[in-house]
Amino acid sequence: MDLILANIEAEEAILGGILIDREAIFRVVDTLRPEHFSISAHQIIYRAILTLLEKGQIVDLMTVSSYLEERGQSESVGGLQKFYQLVDRTVSAVNIDQYAALIEEKYKRRQLIEASHRINSAAREVAISIEEILGTAENEILAINSDRIQEVLSVGDCLAQVMLEFESGRPPGYLTGLIDLDNLIGGLSKKNLIVVAGRASMGKTWLGNHFALQVAGNYKLPVVFFSAEMSREALTKRFVATLAGIDCQRLMWQGPRKSEWEDVARVVGELSELPIIVDDTPGTSLTPASMRSVLRRVQAQYSSIGLVVLDYLQLLGERNAGNRAQDIGAISGHCKAIAKEFDCPFVALAQINRGVEGASDKRPMMSGLKDSGDIEQDADVVICLYRDEYYNPESDSKGQIELIVRKQRNGALGTAKALFSPETGTFKSIYKR
Repeated sequence: MDLILANIEAEEAILGGILIDREAIFRVVDTLRPEHFSISAHQIIYRAILTLLEKGQIVDLMTVSSYLEERGQSESVGGLQKFYQLVDRTVSAVNIDQYAALIEEKYKRRQLIEASHRINSAAREVAISIEEILGTAENEILAINSDRIQEVLSVGDCLAQVMLEFESGRPPGYLTGLIDLDNLIGGLSKKNLIVVAGRASMGKTWLGNHFALQVAGNYKLPVVFFSAEMSREALTKRFVATLAGIDCQRLMWQGPRKSEWEDVARVVGELSELPIIVDDTPGTSLTPASMRSVLRRVQAQYSSIGLVVLDYLQLLGERNAGNRAQDIGAISGHCKAIAKEFDCPFVALAQINRGVEGASDKRPMMSGLKDSGDIEQDADVVICLYRDEYYNPESDSKGQIELIVRKQRNGALGTAKALFSPETGTFKSIYKR
């Protein structure tokens, strides 16, 4: 085999080291998998070693060879002669860590070559769009470097980080700037899937914008906004309208008035400095895989992800899918996984079905989440939006929005209130801190 793609001697040294030193396996088990070995005999032997380790049995020459003999696999690896050869050629396991890193590198080279063959084949298929081919190619390459075994941590290992959070006095999440809401949910917590649900025109996208501006502006962390419904230009105009306090509808169709140009110029300067990345891929083309691809690129550029916003959940997937609820449920599961994978809050906006319109109390419930009950299951926090003036023009609560926490995995339920202007999309706290 090509020496660039495999190192048989290093593989033999690893297996021989494990067979003569019972502690050696613990130095490589977190990084090496059977497929890292280039020949099938070494894969079979290493797989047997892992199986014995999982069963809590001793791993040495006798136990591994006996295990394979009992299962009729001994001859496929070369019999006892192969085991004696591995032991005879190994002096000690002192360099096993370096050998493991070497064969992992060789494995990645083989993976790159295999990926290039698949990309080459896809590129020759004229029936596949160039966008799909590029997305596949990017995922193939990025997956090779992200394919690592996750470190196992005990509670004791986590205590140091927990104590640092306690001592800092800061909440573990990012404050939203809405005092009532922050008191209720503690801000937008990392690794959490936060679903913001409501009927059309209730303010879902505006709240997503507000969260994005808070995290990007106050914490200087990158925010990735997946706008499956609205173009990036329209969404950018919303950001401008909010920061400048200008009626968004008028700004969309007529542009700023002469008296507003100074404010707009100031806001454009501020907004251009914020690390907000807008992806307006249509919902039918936006997939969990493509979202991960974008997030990996942003993470590579900024070293971290502050917040992910998706507007909105039910736009993703195939609209005519046979089981739409199952389709959306799978996507919401991926959103939760992305929040954990990138160590950031994931805010997913979601539609409430129109059944609420016929109820006497039109405050939405989680059961009204359109297309899926799995959204409720996957979410750590569910916030339902309600504006009384939308249904009652003479309401005493004009200019107010209720943020009703219907689910909170680690906290209490309740209703937070804020001031909201649907014209400019601005949210403000009713109460002072």
